[in-house]
Amino acid sequence: MTTIRTSKPFNSTSKKAPAYWLLDILWVVHATGEQTQGNYSMIEQWMSPDGGPPPHVHPYADESFWVIEGEMTVKVGGKTLVLVPGSLGHVPRNTVHSFKVTSKAVCRILNYYTPAGFEQCLIGSARLAKRRELPPAGLDPLDSPQVARFFANYWVAQANVPWAIQKLDRAD
Repeated sequence: MTTIRTSKPFNSTSKKAPAYWLLDILWVVHATGEQTQGNYSMIEQWMSPDGGPPPHVHPYADESFWVIEGEMTVKVGGKTLVLVPGSLGHVPRNTVHSFKVTSKAVCRILNYYTPAGFEQCLIGSARLAKRRELPPAGLDPLDSPQVARFFANYWVAQANVPWAIQKLDRAD
């Protein structure tokens, strides 16, 4: 008989989940691989207008965005996705992408990674948030040790890193 391991029920709230600051983003980690048996992770992000990371890739995880407030534009696989409240955007693993907040107000999203793992590089690179608000602007510039550590691992890498781009046969 095969035993199937499942996760245990849990809940998370924006006020109690661990929160971090990195790349001018407030990241609230709602679900980790430890909680989901490695199946997925979920992070709530609060981003300022014009905010967003440089082009990057997740070699081994799919990423999805669900917009709660604000607007963001995702550039992925030669396409431009404009996401507004109630929109879902999907980034297949191993696809170079970037995104930018295009609303004049803060953009708040839920960000899912399948399988889990990305959240660990965030936790290992970011600073614990002192408050549940956006970090001070420019707290971690792109050349800071925190950002360098964040973009140099198995789960996320800048788009110009050759090892991070794998050759895959994509369904059209």
